[in-house]
Formats: sequence, structure tokens, C-alpha cells
Amino acid sequence: MIDMKNIPWCEKYRAKCFDDIRGQDLAIDKVKLFLKQFPKKKAVALHGPPGVGKTSLAYAIASETDAEVLELNASDFRNKAKIGEIIGPASRQKSLFAKSKIILIDEVDGVSAMKDRGGLAELLALLDKSAFPIIITANDIWASKFNVLRRKAEVVQLKEVDYKVVLKIMMDVCEKENVVVTGEVLKSIAIKAKGDIRAALNDLQMLSKMDNPELMKEVGDRNKEESIFSALQNVFQGAKIDDKMIRVYDEVNMPIDDIFLWVEENIPVAYKGKELSRAFEALSLADVFRGRIRRQRHWRFMVYEYFLLGAGIAGVKDYDRSGWTSYKKPSRILKIWLQNQRAAKKKTICQKYAKVCHISTKTAMKDFMLLKIILQNSEIRKQLDLSMDEIAYLDKPAS
Repeated sequence: MIDMKNIPWCEKYRAKCFDDIRGQDLAIDKVKLFLKQFPKKKAVALHGPPGVGKTSLAYAIASETDAEVLELNASDFRNKAKIGEIIGPASRQKSLFAKSKIILIDEVDGVSAMKDRGGLAELLALLDKSAFPIIITANDIWASKFNVLRRKAEVVQLKEVDYKVVLKIMMDVCEKENVVVTGEVLKSIAIKAKGDIRAALNDLQMLSKMDNPELMKEVGDRNKEESIFSALQNVFQGAKIDDKMIRVYDEVNMPIDDIFLWVEENIPVAYKGKELSRAFEALSLADVFRGRIRRQRHWRFMVYEYFLLGAGIAGVKDYDRSGWTSYKKPSRILKIWLQNQRAAKKKTICQKYAKVCHISTKTAMKDFMLLKIILQNSEIRKQLDLSMDEIAYLDKPAS
């Protein structure tokens, strides 16, 4: 017999139907449309940050349609043989205990290229053969390995849940569990969870009996990392300027200079005409503040830099964009790297020359055009002990 006291609250109070799913009305509407149009598309890919209800929504779909759930989750091997053995027959055979069946592939972005070899290709093949809806969940569906999957499946985003919704869920759980936690503590847990309902309920369960002023020191901030693709999607496809848009890059684990390159590369992908012009104007203003920060060390300007880079560029359009856009990696990163490599060779040549001639490296760099002529002499090259790469750099024709 299952001891209900030991069940994690996130499982005990998992959503059982669409009405139990909080803060995801748009996603639910898209899922209902997918079910209505099935088998126009055989699969729906639910994506979003951890703890927002992707798996719960999958089970709510099964409950609403009186379907049996066959789940293959992150703990299973999901290679070609495993999927073919388990999911293959199940995707074509009727259920013995329910009217219908749901095939759930949970956390598909955890499929390993080595351990789960061939699993993704086998899954894509099953999408065409399945007689039942296939539900796929992922934290980041925009990875390049999912290019074909995105075309075959209906892509539905579950957004980070507002802290007020998380707070209401925790208040309901406290009432059902007959526990007393102060509103200050509940609000602090909800805010620090950053939209992760599962994490909030786990923290609540752990701390419900330790209500004291030092409580929240035990609850650390969620170290989630939002991918740059998700951030760009929010900027280029969302028109609503709110607190989340202003802090859109806060969870991106990337230097601000790299974010500039990503935004610059993808503005022409997302915008055309007047929108393109206004977006580059916002980017240029952000770069102005970046320059002032570097020159004058006025760090207070960072708030303007981030605002223009996110909300400023998002605000050039008047409506939300739907669908999927293939954002590009910055080509300037490669160009900058190549330039740095060339500059490194130039500097080492000048350092060797400066040491022999008893001048500064800075002076040698300044007179490098003259230096190139001098270093055409093979004897001098031997004296400086130039490497093959440095010689090739000197002999390369000017572009």
C-alpha cells in the first residue's frame, strides 16, 4: 500500500485535466486544436523550461481523451532497438484497457548521441506510422538535431509561469495539507522558483514545518540557463513589453558581447523594411551605451544597454509573430577569431624583431608595413627564428 505521506507534493497534486493546468491557456488551446485535427500531424512537441507542466499536460490530455499512456522517459534507453521494440508495436496496436492511447516520449532532448544511437531517427520514422497521438516533451526544442522533428510535429510552447500563479497553487496545497506557512515565505518561494512549479512545491514540502525568518536562506535561486535561441524567440516574436522582456537575457549564460553578435546576425532574419531599420537603430543605441560603459566605467548604463538590446528591439513591431524561425549563429564570431589569429602572428613577429633591434613592440607594430619589406630577406628570417606560420603570414598577398 502506498504511503501518501511520502509522496512528493509535485506528484500528489499533478494536474489531472486541462482545468488543473495553470497559466498555460494558449498552449492548451493549441493542444486541443492538435487533437481535433489528428492525424493531420501525428505528434505534438511540448517545450519550455523545467517545471512548467509539460508532462502534466501530457497526462491531462490522456485523462481528457480517456486514453492509456505509454511513457518512455529520461531513465530509459532510447536507442533504435529500444524504441522499435517498445514504441513501435504500441504505436499501431489498440489499447486493452482504454478507448485510446497516448505515446509519451518525455525529455527528448536528453537523448544521447552515443548511448541512444539511432533513437531520434527511429522516432521520426514512427511519426509517420503511428495510429495514436505521440506527445514529445523537451526543455529546448530548438537544438539543430530536432530540425526534422519540428517540421513533422506541432510545436507548442509552455511559458514560464507567473509567480502569482505559483503562489496560488502553493496556497491551495497548503490548505489541502493543513499546513501553515506565512504569506511572506510563500511569496519568496514563488518568486525564487522563477516559474518552476515542481521546484516550488518541492521547496514548500521541505520547508513547510520550518517557518522562521531564516527560512529562505535554505532556498537558493534556481540556476536555470535559458538558451540564446529562446531569448531571441521572445525578442523577435513577442510584442508585449513586460518585466520578462526587459530581463530577457538575464538567464542566458553568455557574455553580453556575444549576445550583441547573435542579435546583430538575426535582426535581418526576423525583420524587414522599416522594422529592420528601427531594430538596427535600437541595436546601435545599445552599442553607444556599451561604449560609454567601457570608456567611462559608468556601470549604471548597463540597464539601458540591456533594455535596448531586448525590449528596444522587440518594440519595433506591433504584433506577435508565430511559427518557428531558424536563427543563425553569428558569422562575425568566426571572422573575429580569424582576425585575432592573424593579429597574434603579427604581434609575435614584431616581438621577435623588437628584441633583436632593441625597440619596443609598439614601435615595430606601428612600422609593420616597412618591417614586412625588411623581412623578405631570408637571412633575417633565420636570425629571428620565424615559424612556418609566421613566414606564411608575411608571404601572404595583401587583400
